[in-house]
Amino acid sequence: MSHETMLAAINAELRNADVATMNLVLETLRQAKQAKPKSRARVSDSITPIKPQTQTVAEFIGENPPFDPHRNLSLHERGAFKRQLKAQNHEWLLKQFQKLKVAWLMVIDGRVTASGATLESYPKPEQILDVCQRTGKFPFLFVNEDHLCIEENGSWPKTIIPDDYYPTARIKLRSNNGAIELIGDFDTGASSTFVDYDWLVKHNLVQLQAQEDAESSHHLNQAYEYLPRSFVVEIASKSGEIRSHEMTISCVADWQKSPFTKINPGRTALLGRDIFLSFDPKCCWISQRYALKFKVQKPQRERKKNPAKANGALRRRANDVDL
Repeated sequence: MSHETMLAAINAELRNADVATMNLVLETLRQAKQAKPKSRARVSDSITPIKPQTQTVAEFIGENPPFDPHRNLSLHERGAFKRQLKAQNHEWLLKQFQKLKVAWLMVIDGRVTASGATLESYPKPEQILDVCQRTGKFPFLFVNEDHLCIEENGSWPKTIIPDDYYPTARIKLRSNNGAIELIGDFDTGASSTFVDYDWLVKHNLVQLQAQEDAESSHHLNQAYEYLPRSFVVEIASKSGEIRSHEMTISCVADWQKSPFTKINPGRTALLGRDIFLSFDPKCCWISQRYALKFKVQKPQRERKKNPAKANGALRRRANDVDL
């Protein structure tokens, strides 16, 4: 019924109405007018305004699989899984690394359960196994890629660039299975050291274990998988004096197809600043052989003797969190 039709019907009814009836109708209309805005006020009062939500970093995505001591995945398969895990948790991981200011962290049930300020404290296989046995789960380990920066610049043995060479250095790597010498290209543009994983396996210095977690990263716009492993690194001076230091090295899978051999296909290892900063050596090179020679010297600041460190324990840092 239209507004005009309703008014006509009301007027027709009121023509013959007495005064009392008309007063009642008028009062009803007045009450109706007053009630309508009050009703609206009550409805609006009952609604809580929606405040704009601040965008937050999502929770960690992914569940730790049960630990299987017979787990038999290749380094590539573990690396591919890690690459997917890192991609879907990119923002979460970035937030954690920025907040904790660490080089690596361990995640179990969506929480950071351990971390280290430097890659020196990256968990060893036996430490990871202990976590697996205590929790019954396979922990996720992530490396902060800011600690793996590489600025590739050609310098001396001969590379694919004419008359271009990389300086080399001789070091010895020692693990629980043995020791081996290698000659690697020394690159001050690399913060960490990278070695051919298959070469280490061939010489029995590395055996991939069920509890170990592969990592993935990029260099020269190419993805690669690697295994962070702790070695005792030894360097010798010309006089034969030897110094050693325990450190984490990135063991790169499919080395010959990796970005680390693009500039020098004959390379076995890329030695980064971490090795040389650990030893504080004086370096000089013999240009005819393009080789570095070391003069082992005491660090400028004498380190305090620590019995725990003498037994192989890693240095503790302020941001380290125990496993």
